[in-house]
Amino acid sequence: MRNWYTAQELAGLLGMPGTARSVKARAQRERWIGQRRPGSKAIEYAFAALPPEAQAALIAASVASEPPTAVSEASGSTQRDEKTASRLSEKQRSVMTARLGFVREIERMSQTISQQRAILALVGLAKNDQLSPYLSELLVRANDRKTDDRTLSERTLKRWLADYRKQGETGLAPARGGKDMGVPDWAKGFLRCFQRPTKPSVEASYAEFATKCQGERPSIHQVRRFLNKLSPEAREAGRRTPQELKALQPFRRRTTKNLFPCDVFTADGHKFDAEVLNPRTGKPYRPETTTVIDVATRRILGISIGEAESTIGVMDALRDAITRGGMFAIFYVDNGSGFANSAVREVVDRLGGTMTHALPYNSQARGLIERVHQTIWVNAAKKLTSYIGADMDKHAGTKVHRVSRKQLRETGTTRLLPTFSEFMSGVEFEIEAYNARPHRGLEKIRDPETGKLRHMSPNEAWEAARAEGWEPMLAPAELVHDLMRPQVIRPTRRGEVTWASQRYFLDALRDLHGEEIRVAYDVRDASRVWVRTLEGELLGEALLDGNASDYMPKPLIEQAYEKREQGQMKRALDKLETLTGKRVEMIAPTSAPSAQLTGEDLASAQRYAGQLLAPATDQFEVPGDSMARYRLWKQLDRRIDTGEPLSTSEARWHARYSKHPDFTAVQRVFDYTAKPSQP
Repeated sequence: MRNWYTAQELAGLLGMPGTARSVKARAQRERWIGQRRPGSKAIEYAFAALPPEAQAALIAASVASEPPTAVSEASGSTQRDEKTASRLSEKQRSVMTARLGFVREIERMSQTISQQRAILALVGLAKNDQLSPYLSELLVRANDRKTDDRTLSERTLKRWLADYRKQGETGLAPARGGKDMGVPDWAKGFLRCFQRPTKPSVEASYAEFATKCQGERPSIHQVRRFLNKLSPEAREAGRRTPQELKALQPFRRRTTKNLFPCDVFTADGHKFDAEVLNPRTGKPYRPETTTVIDVATRRILGISIGEAESTIGVMDALRDAITRGGMFAIFYVDNGSGFANSAVREVVDRLGGTMTHALPYNSQARGLIERVHQTIWVNAAKKLTSYIGADMDKHAGTKVHRVSRKQLRETGTTRLLPTFSEFMSGVEFEIEAYNARPHRGLEKIRDPETGKLRHMSPNEAWEAARAEGWEPMLAPAELVHDLMRPQVIRPTRRGEVTWASQRYFLDALRDLHGEEIRVAYDVRDASRVWVRTLEGELLGEALLDGNASDYMPKPLIEQAYEKREQGQMKRALDKLETLTGKRVEMIAPTSAPSAQLTGEDLASAQRYAGQLLAPATDQFEVPGDSMARYRLWKQLDRRIDTGEPLSTSEARWHARYSKHPDFTAVQRVFDYTAKPSQP
């Protein structure tokens, strides 16, 4: 709206003449306030001097045609409180915006007419359904009613103006009742029945609560509405342990972008979810895998397979990781018995690293290694028929178990369970596939073959770090093997030391009879141990059963076996003769197809018999007694010194017997007794 109008604009309005000339004549007659329009000879008249009917027509025309305009800061409008408005719901924000449109319209009209007159004009236009389409659409939302009454009133518009000037635009938003977060009196009694580790259902909890409720009992629908008001963490309290509740709580996400390879190693054990044939017993068992990964690159560096999580498995996996990757700075593990022990900590200290344990019952902090269990070992177990995890069909698993046990009892083997060698081949395949597969925890690169963006694989992340100048710190192989050998203190007896129910012999221990020594053992090689003094001086390698020899000579044992077999056969024949009353003879089986020989076959048999009857030219017999064998070896040795040739059998036995364990022991005794006695 404007404050001044020309006679041409006023002509034809309600209560005004139909021509501009007649309007000018009426203006002169009634002495309307007028002025010359700038830049023109036309005369324009003040809005306040016009008749009431003309003023109302101009107001209605302005409201119906002119779009809303922004109001200047001088109009007294309040700045929007964006922070407060952002907390409103979509419904509240829609109503607030519609009501604000009417407030802006009143402010715009008040520049020409009074506020009261502007409000009355809007009320009248709304009642007669003469508002512009824009204001008509706002009217539907501004009323915020469920009834069909969509009109305006003077009181309503004045209330909107007062709320806007007092609280800003958020004062125009309708109040919305939130959830009633009050705790009813019966809630405590119901939660005692509901919040239990057994996780009873709402119906079961309500049935128990109904028998114990003393006051007014709510309906099950009231109980469900109350539970829906609670947060998941508050609802599941008592139904889950504090460790399981962490899955519903906020967490702090760790980033590894600032780490280099070998900065942090993390390890953990996992019981394999499938059965494998034990290489030691041949029985089914579930192997325990101990995995060591590099945190920065997610690369698997170490692996160890055992029957349970133990210190030996951890040290074996750690040695494998150091051999493949390099020295580490931090070894981040849990508080399991295989990690939290002095043997592993001693090795870490000697390597110069730091061993850090995660907080108890906080496996989420070690999500990297926990995820490896799912990605590699669980998926690998599902590839086997012997999978016994939670996802295995119950009836199929039972059938595999029964059939495999039956085959093992009858034949000693089964194809339903993989052998240990097959299992180890699968382990190496899974590790190589994991290290070569893109990992979503690593940065993205453009694939050189497809040209598409993808995440780097652990192997690519490792090589990328080396390309940037990083190099692993490698330890000498002998140092790694020495450090990774656990040591125990054991007494020695007559050159022997016992460890892990095995006897090891070293001749250098003869002078330490009855004393304690340090024994270092290799978790992957039980054939020898390394013996040191208590001060750490290396004495040598003690071999498994290094001083053992056959209790009886081999030929004597074989003779005893033959004699026992003959006795058993004789007793069996006597029993048969007693039962039948007839003479029984044993005939040796023959592989000949027929007893009838042709002339040619008979001649061939005669020639073969002649060869058997001919004297043997290269017949050599080894004595059964150890001393006799040593004397025979000495005789052959003297023949060699004199240049006398030996037969093929004699030369072969002479070379082999010098490496037999009996040779050294008998030689020491023989040479000692051969020396002349001292006066």
